[in-house]
Amino acid sequence: MAAVQELLSDRRVSVIDSILVTRELLGAGPSALGEAKSTVLCSPSRSMERRWHQELTDALIVAVDQLVEED
Repeated sequence: MAAVQELLSDRRVSVIDSILVTRELLGAGPSALGEAKSTVLCSPSRSMERRWHQELTDALIVAVDQLVEED
């Protein structure tokens, strides 16, 4: 599955689309979505996306904290 993730990342397939592809490859059973999400997001080839996600999350937390402090 690592080779599939590398290929999807190299072809600039979005994270969401990669999760859908991976879910289908896993058989689309009841637990396949969670497993596909973990497989894609934990893939070494998705480190940039994980970093961007973490930066966005951190910025949103700071913004919410500032809004709460203003009230």
